[in-house]
Amino acid sequence: MRRSLRSWIWRIPLEQEVDEEIGFHLDMLTRELVDSGLEPAAARRAAAARIGDLARVRRVCLDSGRRRDRTMRVAQWIEELRTDVRFALRQLRSAPVFAVVAAATLALGIGANSAIFALVDRALLRPLPVAEPERLVSLWETDASTSRGRVAVPNLIDWIDRNRTFEAIAGYSPLVGGMVMAGTDGMAQTVGRQWTTARFFDVVGVTPLLGRVFLTTDDTDRLNVVVLSEHFWRARFSGDRRLVNRTITLDGVPYTVVGVVPDGFDMLGRTDLWALMATDRRPDLRAARFLHAVGRLTRGTTLNAASGDLARVAQELGQELPATNAGTGVALEPLRDTLVGGDLRFTALLFLGVVGFVLLLCCANVASLLLARATARRQEMAIRSALGAGRRRIVRQMLTESVVLSALGGALGVAVGALLLAAAPMLIPEGLLPLVVAPQFDMRVMLFCAAATLLVGLLFGVAPAWSASTGSPRQALASDSRTVTAGGRLRAWLVGGEVAVAVLLLVGAGLLLRTLLVVERADRGYRADEVLTMMVDPLGSEYPTGDALVGFYDAVSEELRKVSTVRQVAWTSALPLGPSESGPYSFEFAGHTAVSRDLRPAAEYQIVSDSYFETLDLPIVAGRPFSGADRRDTALVCIVNEAFVRTHFGGRSPLGARLQLRPETTPQAAPVEREIVGVARQVKGRPDEAHDVLQVYVPMSQGALDDIYLVVRPAAGPASAMAPAVRAAIGRIDRAQLVSIRGVTTLGAVARAATARHRFRAVIVMTFAVLALVLAIVGVFGMLAYLVQQRERDFAVRRALGATTGHVLGLITGSAMRLVLAGALVGFAVAALSARALATLLFGVQPLDPMTFLAVFAILALTTLLATVAPAWRASRINPAVALRSQ
Repeated sequence: MRRSLRSWIWRIPLEQEVDEEIGFHLDMLTRELVDSGLEPAAARRAAAARIGDLARVRRVCLDSGRRRDRTMRVAQWIEELRTDVRFALRQLRSAPVFAVVAAATLALGIGANSAIFALVDRALLRPLPVAEPERLVSLWETDASTSRGRVAVPNLIDWIDRNRTFEAIAGYSPLVGGMVMAGTDGMAQTVGRQWTTARFFDVVGVTPLLGRVFLTTDDTDRLNVVVLSEHFWRARFSGDRRLVNRTITLDGVPYTVVGVVPDGFDMLGRTDLWALMATDRRPDLRAARFLHAVGRLTRGTTLNAASGDLARVAQELGQELPATNAGTGVALEPLRDTLVGGDLRFTALLFLGVVGFVLLLCCANVASLLLARATARRQEMAIRSALGAGRRRIVRQMLTESVVLSALGGALGVAVGALLLAAAPMLIPEGLLPLVVAPQFDMRVMLFCAAATLLVGLLFGVAPAWSASTGSPRQALASDSRTVTAGGRLRAWLVGGEVAVAVLLLVGAGLLLRTLLVVERADRGYRADEVLTMMVDPLGSEYPTGDALVGFYDAVSEELRKVSTVRQVAWTSALPLGPSESGPYSFEFAGHTAVSRDLRPAAEYQIVSDSYFETLDLPIVAGRPFSGADRRDTALVCIVNEAFVRTHFGGRSPLGARLQLRPETTPQAAPVEREIVGVARQVKGRPDEAHDVLQVYVPMSQGALDDIYLVVRPAAGPASAMAPAVRAAIGRIDRAQLVSIRGVTTLGAVARAATARHRFRAVIVMTFAVLALVLAIVGVFGMLAYLVQQRERDFAVRRALGATTGHVLGLITGSAMRLVLAGALVGFAVAALSARALATLLFGVQPLDPMTFLAVFAILALTTLLATVAPAWRASRINPAVALRSQ
């Protein structure tokens, strides 16, 4: 500061310099004119006249001087920067091991952060890939039992006709299975399908690649038209542009292809084609709520205004149609929030925080290495200072070296991030992320890497730069560099901080890992994992009645039992821990007082064949299973699960009780009465369900479904190996190739998919927590190794005065343990305060789980002990004579 102050005091201001220069030229010209015989006053006026407008000349000179100063400053800064960069590269070349270790450490942190940023960018920052996505909202029906229900078709039509705030509203059903068409190999091919209403593509703002999208006249005229996705068009029809307005056969019916939409428009569910769904205001459809609704607001309309508008429409419908719409309302939310979901947003932020901590650990480790190098270079810095370099110049040189090192790490980090994102589809379980969240390494991620590289270079370079610029040059030149311990306390603080962060991440990872173990070890109820399953969807027009469906299923079962590798065959409308095709049913007990629709209890309704319980090894704990005697023309029966009995019967037997069942989608329908003949063991609906789900099983012979799961238990060997034989057996019955077969998997895979979200979180956080622990322990090891090197003379003197090996080992181990214990206490305190933030991700584990905290402490103690072995052993083997002689 003193030097800078003197330079500004001694510096001649530009205005004074220009005035002196102009005055000098004026004086010289005046003297020449006086010498030529003019009077001094006349000579002065003549000289001024020759020079011209002095004010203008002064302005021109000032502008020129300022440009000169700016050019000189920029040129000097660029030259100094070039010199600093060249010197930094020479420094790194002179220490290749240090450069490689530091750059690799930074590459790991920057690469991991770039990959997670790509996820956060897609989930939280980037708009949806459609036109004006901020105007898109999801619409839900609400009532006393649900705040986000699907929409009935007639209600959707009324919303469209009566609203005043939407440009367009449409409905779609993304999970309606597939359609069947003849494959290129002569076998039936299942094609993914979505039902949509006419203005669906107009709402989401998709421009077709070929042809057109649906028109309202297509619905009015009840035309069989479809729109194909680009990937299906290219794969199945080789990108034939003449396909538009031609017909293809789906489910045995001709459909006209009216257009092809580009890839990338699959945020509402991946599919091969979109089929037009006919809309109708029939009263019996008011209770059939199966549509997802999406709308596009008119420009300038707020979400609150639209909510009020549709609330008015819902109130009018409730007054006009009290039987079906009384008490119903409409809920709106941005479409992006619907697609991403709060759970994914929290997970993305959790991952970003985790990798951010890992990057801080990388910075701390590199800063610790640079502090050690700065200590060794104190004499070099002292010489620079003695030759006139100021503190700012030294700090800038050290920061330049840090940024150059960070740039090398950032370049490697870009490669690491790109590899991580390329491997992401193999690492992330299928279906875990919504289609709109597809991380990609693009220019936004590159800019993030560049910003992170610069920030990291400055972050880990500040402490070493400040340490190198402090201290007395005279003392540094007079002392032996090996005895200088400046920066030791700062390094200790950095290492302690690394330990605290590692403890924090280990506690979080431990809690998530314990949750994963709980959900994977949960009793599923059934005992047969090695079971093949697939969705079988016979064409309704081929099997129009329940008896025809049952006949087809029985024929397939008989054909499969002829296969030598098949042990048992069964059918079900829902898979344990998997999806359901039948949904919940409300019920009442026969003979009890009737209750209103909103107060009726509900249970999961499952249609099964009589061999289902034996095939899955699912015990019947009371009563009897279904049998061939349970037919459509006999008494209607059902089986309930243990949770049903506990909830509604206490310690009494439920056998003989009669239930009146109605589908939740049509609560006004007449109830179907069934007698309880058995009690099945509890089967989990989800691995992390907090309360047992009530279940009611009914025999397939008394209520067949056209979308149903086939489950096949092998006699020996893996279940997945049976898939070709099962397909062939179904093909021998389905000679017309009109049966859709999809979702071929095993019950074990279904169970693993149910815990995929827990597993993914636990694995990711545990991976980075272990990395953080390794970085922290490496920091402890590096600090101890450096300490032993710096205090070699001290240890030699101690040994010469009689200190034992145990005493020296105790000094080193004690120093490490005190440092780690201090960092661990801070880490445990922060973990205890922040663990409750993970409560929404935990199941069966408390946020302050003592087992997790004890396990983390044990791991930390063990790894710290391992890190101290080599430095402590080196300190204990110092030979006093050799060490003191070298001093």
